[in-house]
Amino acid sequence: MTDPWLLQLVAWHNFYLLLGTAAATLTGLMFVVVSLGPQLIAAHTATGVRAFATPTVVYFATVLLVAALMIVPAVPAPLLGALLALGSLGGLYYLGRAGAHTQWRQAKLDWLDWLWYVGLPIVSYLLLLGAAVGLGLRHPLGLASGAAAVLLLLIIGIRNAWDAVLVVAQQHRT
Repeated sequence: MTDPWLLQLVAWHNFYLLLGTAAATLTGLMFVVVSLGPQLIAAHTATGVRAFATPTVVYFATVLLVAALMIVPAVPAPLLGALLALGSLGGLYYLGRAGAHTQWRQAKLDWLDWLWYVGLPIVSYLLLLGAAVGLGLRHPLGLASGAAAVLLLLIIGIRNAWDAVLVVAQQHRT
């Protein structure tokens, strides 16, 4: 392996393996959370679940897919960049369609909830888009930007999943 690009990518192998495994596990746990509160889920199918719970699963799935792409052996940098660009644009489109911003305004949630449900996910997908450009150009910052994007998405997902657990727990008490 004499290609400097592949050497850089190999250096990130364990990072992406760890994050992909975590994302897959957390996705499974989201299914458990949703199954614990089926009445709450059924009551809010068109609004809260689509705007808040489903995006968390999408964040975990994004991390899992990016991690899988990053550990596939000998993927050409331009192809990897193109795939990440498609994924990041798809993620941004999904965020707009999911309506978290609209739900946030209607529910009159505080700015911290806006940050976690709207602001930081947008930043993550923009970082992923930057990574796609960097990878397409074989720039080392592309790898760092991609790592930052998926790590941020994983953290957002964990925080928002915990928020969902708290909502389900509060609904069971009332």
